[in-house]
Amino acid sequence: MWLTFWDSTYPTVWLRRPISKGGFVQANADGTMFLERGQRGIVPCPLVISRQISPGDVDAMYWYYGSTSGTSLLISYFLGWVAPQNGIPEGVYDIDNEFNLIIENVTASCEGTYYFQLKPRLKIIEEGQVEVRNKVSPSRPYPTVIGCNQDHDANTCEVRVRHDSTVHNLTCVMEQVKPAVELRWIRLFLGGKTELNAYRTVRPVVLPAYTSSSLRNNTYSTSASIQVPSVDDDAEYVCEAVGVAVGNSTRTRVRLTKTHPTPAAHGTTATRDTMATHDTTESHDTTATRDTTATHDKTGTTSALDGEVVRTDYSIGTQTTVFMIAPMVISSMSLLCSAVCMSCVCMLFRRQKDTAKPMPNVKYDISRAS
Repeated sequence: MWLTFWDSTYPTVWLRRPISKGGFVQANADGTMFLERGQRGIVPCPLVISRQISPGDVDAMYWYYGSTSGTSLLISYFLGWVAPQNGIPEGVYDIDNEFNLIIENVTASCEGTYYFQLKPRLKIIEEGQVEVRNKVSPSRPYPTVIGCNQDHDANTCEVRVRHDSTVHNLTCVMEQVKPAVELRWIRLFLGGKTELNAYRTVRPVVLPAYTSSSLRNNTYSTSASIQVPSVDDDAEYVCEAVGVAVGNSTRTRVRLTKTHPTPAAHGTTATRDTMATHDTTESHDTTATRDTTATHDKTGTTSALDGEVVRTDYSIGTQTTVFMIAPMVISSMSLLCSAVCMSCVCMLFRRQKDTAKPMPNVKYDISRAS
């Protein structure tokens, strides 16, 4: 059922549903409210929050945006019933049982000044206003330190610095937040801390036009850089972000670690270009180039590699022994092959002799033949 109430003090109000239940209200110190974009926001009524007026004594409540003209009225309450005004559809605004204005979905256009008029029972109208600003929280709750390897803890990371480095730059950033945060660098040491002079930059960030304005448009990016003149093993640094967008403050702890040069790795194969003189009066270069090259390791494994330069992996004493034994092995192999060949020939002749048949002894009678 639609009910219409008229009072000479208040504008005409259409009332269609009861007041909603209470909600959580968080006010800033200076009275400015920061509402998160894309979330449900609450604009508090200071007179009720401070209990200057009891919620049970309120007969009527009106919320406006920008001014207190009739066309600026957003929503109203009268004797327990709430209704949107000026053609605003239901579900955009609401009033809870503390008479706070509820914004169901905070957008960039919600920033501004909200005015209210409150009529206590048997008293005159009270008026007031609340400043509302947007807040955009960072996607990562901690400052990001450039070139810092994140540790197991999300707010702790490590930066590796050359052992001979005299100056090192540390830069931390906080991107796409609103309002802009303040970044500062602090050096921690045993028994205390020191705030360092940092170079800070703040720039606005406007995402492409196709990005929803209710989410990340008109945000800020802040960076802060310092120079570390020397790296002490017992020193740690902290980048701290301070501001409404990060819930007062948040920090990232940075640990600097010196990197020391490692000795060059040496393989088991030694390269030598010197000439070794052996007892056989032959001079051998340990690097031999062959058309078909065999690569040897110390266990005697051989792999054929075409056209490569092979560097011998044997010591000089081992080379001498190999060159002395090789002719003897070749001679022995030659004698063995000769003996085998002679033996085969002899066996062949003997076999042919055994299998040969004797010619028959035929006698001819010459007289008969004539």
